[in-house]
Amino acid sequence: MDHFYRISFLTLFLTGCLQGSPIDHVQVGIRYLQKEITCVSSVFYTPTDVENSCIDAALACSIKELNTVKEECLDNATNPESMQHQIGMTVKALQDMINNENSTTDTSECIYEDPQFEKSFEDFIQNVLHLTQARTAKISSLPR
Repeated sequence: MDHFYRISFLTLFLTGCLQGSPIDHVQVGIRYLQKEITCVSSVFYTPTDVENSCIDAALACSIKELNTVKEECLDNATNPESMQHQIGMTVKALQDMINNENSTTDTSECIYEDPQFEKSFEDFIQNVLHLTQARTAKISSLPR
């Protein structure tokens, strides 16, 4: 009988703990990249001071730049295959987050090679984190 209670408790505990939102997983992935990747010599272009209506498009632009991270920043990584996988998972999670019928992801307004939007890797990844948090706030403020 004691075994039955233990299994019931663990089942309820795990059910409660594993109900995180996908946005939280995206932010955890971004923070992991921020901690594990150092990219000193590269420059990234990312939109800042984005209006609420353009957050999804800015995230789509950031996804394109994350692919640049794969190409330029994994030379000094201790396990480049693992980092490529982590970047790929983060890109997929970001795409899943912004792919819905109400999203505007027109990246034609992404400004590439504009010195005004040049960022270091640290600033770029911090901006991506900020954009995901802004999108979370935007979604949670919508009427249900």
